Amino acid sequence: MAAIAEFAAKGLHGASTEAIAREAGISHPYLFKLFGGKRDLFLAAFNRVCDHIQTVFQRAAEAHPAREGRLWAMGKAYEGLLERRNELRLLLHGFAAAGDPELGLVVRGRYTGLYQYVREASGATETEMQAFWAHGMSMTIAAAIDLPSLAREEAWIAGLLAPPA
Repeated sequence: MAAIAEFAAKGLHGASTEAIAREAGISHPYLFKLFGGKRDLFLAAFNRVCDHIQTVFQRAAEAHPAREGRLWAMGKAYEGLLERRNELRLLLHGFAAAGDPELGLVVRGRYTGLYQYVREASGATETEMQAFWAHGMSMTIAAAIDLPSLAREEAWIAGLLAPPA
């Protein structure tokens, strides 16, 4: 989706609806006819990413017959999303935009829904849930900032391991 790439790169306020329309191969007025406005388009893209994550979690949970192993299965399935950096970056832009009352309602609702699904499907304890989401957020941020490729650069590693000045 052209909107995911544009919003991932530039956020809600920096994204160009003209660029999205051009990339999608539709006219700018038609884009607004379909989505109403830039914020609605942003929410549609954000919801699409959340839907995808929800589907990944559901498939992993449903494929794992033992409830005890579902949390692990969902975590392993999430690893497959780490290559989809535009989706992860858009997700992070959504979290950042949650200070806006309208956007915040949707973002909080989607995050809460994902959290509740994982808890119910896995039967995880609060401590397990905290660890699952903390690890997932770490992985999301590392993938979104392309940390795996940076970690292969010796100069970056040397800078990381150098004692503070």
